Amino acid sequence: MSKMVDIGIVRYGAYMPKYLLERRLIAEAWDFPSIPGGISVSNNDEDSITMAVEAGLDCLGELDPSTIDGLYFASTTPPYTEKQCATVIANALDLRNDILTMDITDSTRGSSIAMARAYETIKSGNAKLILVIAADKQKPMPESMFEYQYGDGASALLIGNIEVVLSILGYSSTADNVIGPYKRAQDDYVRQFETKHEGLYGYNRNMLAAFKTLFKKLKVDPATVRKAALYATDPRMASSIGKKIGFKSKAVEGVPFLEFGNTGNAFALMTLMLAIKRAKTDDLIAFGNYGDGADAFLMKVLDKSALLNLRKLSQGIVGYKNTMIPLKSYPAYLAKKKLLTTERYTRKASPVRTWRDEKFLFRLYGMRCRKCGTVQYPIFRGCIECGAKDNSDEVKMKRNGKIFTFTLDHLVGGNYYDTPTPRCVIDLDDGGRILCDMTDVEKPEEEVHIGMDVELTFRWQHPGANFHNYYWKCRPVRFSNKPEEEEE
Repeated sequence: MSKMVDIGIVRYGAYMPKYLLERRLIAEAWDFPSIPGGISVSNNDEDSITMAVEAGLDCLGELDPSTIDGLYFASTTPPYTEKQCATVIANALDLRNDILTMDITDSTRGSSIAMARAYETIKSGNAKLILVIAADKQKPMPESMFEYQYGDGASALLIGNIEVVLSILGYSSTADNVIGPYKRAQDDYVRQFETKHEGLYGYNRNMLAAFKTLFKKLKVDPATVRKAALYATDPRMASSIGKKIGFKSKAVEGVPFLEFGNTGNAFALMTLMLAIKRAKTDDLIAFGNYGDGADAFLMKVLDKSALLNLRKLSQGIVGYKNTMIPLKSYPAYLAKKKLLTTERYTRKASPVRTWRDEKFLFRLYGMRCRKCGTVQYPIFRGCIECGAKDNSDEVKMKRNGKIFTFTLDHLVGGNYYDTPTPRCVIDLDDGGRILCDMTDVEKPEEEVHIGMDVELTFRWQHPGANFHNYYWKCRPVRFSNKPEEEEE
């Protein structure tokens, strides 16, 4: 009899926006009772697609993207309701065209549903590596308690049967039409039914049922679980349901709600990443997610040293969290979240050109002249240096470089909004030059200079042609060195 092949987590990554809004500023704006901590706030040129790209890049690192067989994207806030977001993300990550892509939407449980589908796809022999990415940019109603709750962010898991670090031993699911948080097609904001009813008859009942079925199927005592990562909108919920399931009190990982809020589909996976940071070989890890039912997973750490190495391969939640900066005011938050209703200039755009030129617009390919060796971007027929025509090879451009020159633009998008914006000419590492706007910079007049180190980031540009247009921008280098060991 052949040995069972382990299927599970191969790598992981995350993305947190640069900005954080302290909850006390919300309290001051609306004269609410204040609560501790803050919420992560995406920039005005970020959405669930761009954050998913960042998390995917963090997860894959230097791994060859051509080895990935599928991409499953989970979000309750996809920019499109009829067009696959996963294909946009796959293009930006330079994945193959012959892969399986899928959007899983309409539930915060989408991330764990994607995990289960990836597991089954690999188990069936139809794939070896599938990238699961979860991202949400949620829009809370101003002057409501939802502003305390929702943060923005993304997380990613590479599920596979090659070099597995955490093996998935099994999973169990429930489906339930309980009324919890919901948003109708015509709604701008999330609505909430009676929270006590939903917590008791939705969350508690389904999480208990899913884990009871799982442990019975696998014949495992929940008390033997070393760490449990459970979706919960506050730490007390996680501790309470963990106790009812049968986990030891110290086993339940604290959720990062107070630090940056509930990040939707990314939230449960972020809690899982925090739970495994101190795990040892053969430790059992439980993972539970909730939304119109529940998913319960049991995993086993195969090698402690391999798990420790994963933390060195990505920035992860802690790396990004340590580089976040607080917004100075509540109006700044409104501007970042685009909660201010203003008339904006709409640029012209061509979806046909986006499709035709996606090789360099999304995948970031340039060309190297075979005659003189000059690297240039974007891809043209002729070499800008020696004039050789149709005599070049495509080359993947680096995402780091230095500013060659720049200007500060005080009129962007037809109005004075979040300006001045630096428009920079970047000399990329290993050759090539690109023109792009700078984002995530607070004081461009003081901070931007020629020779400045920058990195490229995939961002939303404008809604020209009634279409979401994306391209690469530059930003100040967010990490000065390689990922470090997570803090104790």
